[in-house]
Amino acid sequence: MSGIVGVWNLDGRPLTLHILSAMSATLRHRGPDGEGTRLFGSCGLACQHQWMTPEEIGERQPMPPDVRASGVSSAAAAVGVVLDGRLDNRDELLPALDLPSGASDAACIVAAYAAWGPQLAERLNGDFALAIYDEAKRTLLLARDAIGIRPLYYVHTPRLFAFASEIKALLAHPDVPARPDDEGLADFMLIGFRPVDRQEVTCFSGVSALVPAHVMAVTPKHAVVRRYWDFDTGRTLRLRSFGEYAEAFRERFAEAVRRRARAAQAVTVSVSGGLDSSSIFCQALALHASGSVPHAPIGVSFVGEAGTDADEREYLLDIERAFGVGIDRFPIEPFRGLVEGTDEQVRAIEAPFIDYMWGVTRELHRRARASGSRGLLSGHWGDQVLFSSAYLIDLFHRFEWGQIRRHTREYARWFGAPEARVLARRFALALARHHVPAPLVPPLKRLRRRLTHRRLVKPWFSDAFLATAFRESGRPATIGEGFHSAHAQAVYFEARSKYHVQCMEWNNKAAAFHGLTVAFPFLDRDLLAFLMAVPGEIQAHDGVPRALLREGMRGVLPDAVRQRTWKANFSGVVNDGVSDDSAAIVRALGPDCLGVRLGYLDANRLGAEVRRLSADLRGADSVNSWELADLFGLEAWFRAFSNAGSTELAEAVGHAR
Repeated sequence: MSGIVGVWNLDGRPLTLHILSAMSATLRHRGPDGEGTRLFGSCGLACQHQWMTPEEIGERQPMPPDVRASGVSSAAAAVGVVLDGRLDNRDELLPALDLPSGASDAACIVAAYAAWGPQLAERLNGDFALAIYDEAKRTLLLARDAIGIRPLYYVHTPRLFAFASEIKALLAHPDVPARPDDEGLADFMLIGFRPVDRQEVTCFSGVSALVPAHVMAVTPKHAVVRRYWDFDTGRTLRLRSFGEYAEAFRERFAEAVRRRARAAQAVTVSVSGGLDSSSIFCQALALHASGSVPHAPIGVSFVGEAGTDADEREYLLDIERAFGVGIDRFPIEPFRGLVEGTDEQVRAIEAPFIDYMWGVTRELHRRARASGSRGLLSGHWGDQVLFSSAYLIDLFHRFEWGQIRRHTREYARWFGAPEARVLARRFALALARHHVPAPLVPPLKRLRRRLTHRRLVKPWFSDAFLATAFRESGRPATIGEGFHSAHAQAVYFEARSKYHVQCMEWNNKAAAFHGLTVAFPFLDRDLLAFLMAVPGEIQAHDGVPRALLREGMRGVLPDAVRQRTWKANFSGVVNDGVSDDSAAIVRALGPDCLGVRLGYLDANRLGAEVRRLSADLRGADSVNSWELADLFGLEAWFRAFSNAGSTELAEAVGHAR
């Protein structure tokens, strides 16, 4: 994790170091190993560097600071490169570029640009955001990794182009005001009614995100964005037995973990005792024991009160006994709640989103950093990419209805009867949606919204904001094509939908705020391609959810964890935390709150709705708690960025509307 920044005065005005340095300073939390800057007349690059891999220790970016020391030809002297990221296909790149084994990933980028020019992104695999300024060609090239693990944002006006790892750096430029983008805010506030594509939209007007798997070429005259890579959605992989599928998964999963454990220091794993995070931790331990990674991982876990649905201690003990290691634990209860630290959270992630267990997340990050680690591996997205009932649609199309019945019956053993019934209903709805002709989608969505308006639409928002939010709600999603199965489409969706890309961005920025680089083995590009290619019923072999992971981890993961039939439930923790903070939340959402003054919340409806939500925070689910937290997050976002840059947000809204 590093922070990269660039500014280009497209009209040729000389760029002052003062502006570049002011923008770079906002990212100092991303660069504990120092700042580097480089000016090219009207263009400048800066990097707040964190050394993660052994090869980059001592490196200074922008690259190359010294052409001879970088190991590349002197033709690169007029080129500046900044990189936030990790390359996973070094074994291919180093011999192809004639680089020594000790060359850093940034040096690989410099050499790759010299060899392949703007087409270099097609040759890269890993988690990265990069920028290359070619002074001779007067071209700036941006690229973002295939999945979108590392964020990259930009502003483009006739006179200015600027980019940065975080939006706050762009807002530090005197010509970039902080104005809200109603579409971007609606993406967070009304997720179920918003398009899943258009990942370039942010919560700030005029600030765009570079879409994952895209490159952008900028010149003084124009800017062109193109996709450089995508999954082969028509590819299939058929093996002879479930055992062969499990072995193939095991190899790819081990490689996904190994890639993210390539670090100069030990990485930390957020390990709960659940199937996904425990698999990562145990796989990393096994890789270290075999000599495949140099450092043993550090386990950190938060544990719920004994005897509750959030108590997973017994599984942590199983892991400790199996590997002879200790896992750092801390209790959830002292850190529950979401009001304390809200301002720092919203400023860190730059979106109106509240982590419902922010105190726990912050303590996890603090402990990981205190251990000396700079990398944090997370089991996030394991649930989503390793099990989806969408494969039942494929079985239906193949007339394998008996197998559908057997699988849905088996769900009850693993999920419980109520959840199994929910999955069965979802399958029926998904089957209906799958066969609706595309031209009928918009009118059916409009009809559904009218029929369910009172129940589904959040009435505390103003009519004007809801009108904006629903402007494109009936448009069919345009995300991917040519899928060989409904299962492949479901996995693709988890890696590509707008909300999930936004989650990757805020995870990255929340961890970076505490000096950590977060990585997700289950979002490894090659592992995802494998999961898309195999039949969905293989992943849920005999109706067992995540059967492929369970079998692939046989002999690595303790059997008690591998065969778990329940998941921890943190609804009670969330509800208790919101209930503890409810008085402060209600005060913040009064009739004179910024959300009302700026026209996003309806003053006449807000008070009654907040009282209704806060009166029932102890139910079996956390719906009311989520709604209150989201409202509080929106208000906190307005407050946090009301003085961002040089323009007061409330004043900016008045000018923009």
